[in-house]
Amino acid sequence: MCRDILTIDYQGNVYDCDFNLADKRKIKGYEEKKFWEIDLDTFHAEVSLAEYCYACTADTGSSCHGSLVKEKGKTALPDQDRKRTPAQAGADFDVKESVRQYYGEELTETGDLKTNACCTIDAIPAQVKAALPLIHDEIKMKYYGCGNTIPEYIQGLSILDMGCGTGRDSYVMAYLAGEQGFVYGIDMTESQIRVAQRYVGEQAARFGYARPNAKFIHDEMENLHKHLTPGSIDLVTSNCVINLVEDKEQVLKEIYRVLKNGGEFYFSDVYADRRVPEEVRKNRILYGECLGGALYQNDFERIVRSIGFADPRVVSKQVIDIQNEDIKALAGNITFTSVTYRLWKLDGLEDACEDYGHVAVYKGGIPESPFTLRLDDGHVFERNKPERVCGNTALMLSKTRLRDFFHVTGSFDEHFGLFTDCGTAAGEPPKADSGGGGACC
Repeated sequence: MCRDILTIDYQGNVYDCDFNLADKRKIKGYEEKKFWEIDLDTFHAEVSLAEYCYACTADTGSSCHGSLVKEKGKTALPDQDRKRTPAQAGADFDVKESVRQYYGEELTETGDLKTNACCTIDAIPAQVKAALPLIHDEIKMKYYGCGNTIPEYIQGLSILDMGCGTGRDSYVMAYLAGEQGFVYGIDMTESQIRVAQRYVGEQAARFGYARPNAKFIHDEMENLHKHLTPGSIDLVTSNCVINLVEDKEQVLKEIYRVLKNGGEFYFSDVYADRRVPEEVRKNRILYGECLGGALYQNDFERIVRSIGFADPRVVSKQVIDIQNEDIKALAGNITFTSVTYRLWKLDGLEDACEDYGHVAVYKGGIPESPFTLRLDDGHVFERNKPERVCGNTALMLSKTRLRDFFHVTGSFDEHFGLFTDCGTAAGEPPKADSGGGGACC
């Protein structure tokens, strides 16, 4: 069955292949949609199968020039990758070598993944969608992200993409940052970083830039201090790679070190609802699929707070649906979730939302968010609408790159206690304990 080519009839109906067209078997879930109504950037439909698939000649001289691939979610794991005891799991497992081998040799394209853990679930933002046609196909072919890690308003920023792979997100950010911005990408997998490096000049030309504004570093993320000076980066991003690192705390410390005060770490990763047992953590397939190395989310927040990211904010989250039966059996009762966070390196942040009487007004002006700006899943600001905010949120809006788009009033002279409900309208008394959400308050 072909994953790369669609068949379209004269009415605009969409089919997986010519066989399905002849059988009038439209693509599942898109039976009522025409070709021009489908967003191809988020199109990942299930292929429809029938008996005639056994006669498929794809990749053997057929006119469609497709290729036969295994059906995602149905592929059985090799015997050596099925469940083992903790002692067996730890005996021969090397995290770095396993990740290099999995992403450098076993995976040739996004479709080779056995779960959707390393696949972006959220809708692609309009600014990213507009940039993707400018990115070379080879760069996009090996994309293994689990979220959208490109925030609004990155023009002119110095940016670092941790675990950049072939550079899809890096190049999108290089385009959105403009000629005055600059993007560094770092990755330890040689076969992937070489793809990113290959297109530095070509991508600058595609963007219409006089000179390249991207550089790619082949090294482990733990060695970031060898390449970038402290306080030199405005924005750090990463897309489903922190879980692949063995020494996660060291990598997070490196990120904190290179950020400027007022800088941001905006990233997506996979987390577990409990501490992952050894036989799961050291299974090479589960590790490569971004599950084995997932941190218990509470442990992650404890680590980043101890480093200096005092108030981690959740932007979005989505439970991962594991369809591969072998992997589901290995994972057991663990629930894995893809979470997008934003962490600020900012003096004065407290470990809880405290009330100092601040009020914030979004003035508009950010091209990607002309009418509303979503800071995190607990704070959505409408243009010109005053909102009561906690002290931490006031700092995030007035002491970072967002400062020019907000009018924040109030001081830290008088404390009114715990802020129990961020986002209430100005003048409205805070509600009783609301239980919070993804934000701290």
